[in-house]
Amino acid sequence: MPTVDIDLLREDAILAEMVHRLVEAFQPERIYLFGSKARDESGGDSDYDLMVVVTHSDLPGYRRDQRAYRTLRGLGVAKDVLVWTAEEFEKRVRFPASLPATIIREERLLYAAA
Repeated sequence: MPTVDIDLLREDAILAEMVHRLVEAFQPERIYLFGSKARDESGGDSDYDLMVVVTHSDLPGYRRDQRAYRTLRGLGVAKDVLVWTAEEFEKRVRFPASLPATIIREERLLYAAA
């Protein structure tokens, strides 16, 4: 597993605040940044794409995502946030064209539980 990208969190206070809020709300296993910001290809209108991986949840995926958006309300930035269980993530990571495989290739880990 890649190491947490501490430098990115130090450089981007908004991103650090998002990670802090998501950790408080979900106690996740991992949080990843993906998309144009992860690839250092972002422009002025780029959003933050975040994947939050939780150990387990009885909530359906759309409810988890709604909770994440509520958690990040008021930051004044565009964002896309997905909250998947570890089982959902790991089940798809072996398929090269899947979102989890892309996230792992981009290697922008923002948080990993101890």
